[in-house]
Amino acid sequence: MSTLFIHGLNFIFGTVIGSHLLAIVQRFGQENFITERSHCDTCQIPLTLLNQIPIFSFIRYKGHCFFCNAPIPIEALYCELLGGLAFLPLNPSFDQSSYLFITFIFLISIFDYFDQSFPIFVLLPLILLVSLTRSFSSYDITEWILIFTTILIFLIMNLKNKFGYGDTIIFVILIFYYDFYTAQYIFLLASIFLLINHVVGDKRNTYPFIPFIFLSLIFYNFL
Repeated sequence: MSTLFIHGLNFIFGTVIGSHLLAIVQRFGQENFITERSHCDTCQIPLTLLNQIPIFSFIRYKGHCFFCNAPIPIEALYCELLGGLAFLPLNPSFDQSSYLFITFIFLISIFDYFDQSFPIFVLLPLILLVSLTRSFSSYDITEWILIFTTILIFLIMNLKNKFGYGDTIIFVILIFYYDFYTAQYIFLLASIFLLINHVVGDKRNTYPFIPFIFLSLIFYNFL
């Protein structure tokens, strides 16, 4: 298969994943997101397949429900676009685990965006993925010292409520899925994106940080 074809399939697959992950977060604890059909949150009418085509359906119906004309949150379009972009540069012949890794980081980032927290059990697939696909013996003593020192600094920030414990856990997962320096690079990018958002967007005392980590992962994967 040509590279262009693979990237096209990746983008389509990512938009579908993004749409379904948002549905999981919105229904979590309220509905069975596995067996229940997708429906409009306002009129509760089940959606047809044509009403659920990622990106196209949102644009076709101008961001409104086909049945009751209720507005659809813009986050639905954002999740579909970001999902497509996140999966676009991935290579299935090089590292299949990256698809699962991106999916669960994306899910956690959506939870964090809406609730500034996420269910702990969502971390289990990431921890299992890192344990099965990565080697912990590839780090030398200097890198282990840097890793533990950085984690200690993060934990101090956690205790002072300057940083969330979930953010620290995600940082540790990034270290062992990629490497220490890549994790630092991704966190630096995330901090820059957050700062830009603070300057040009809304001014708040606290921000969910994991969505910015996810944006940084998208940027990193295109390099």
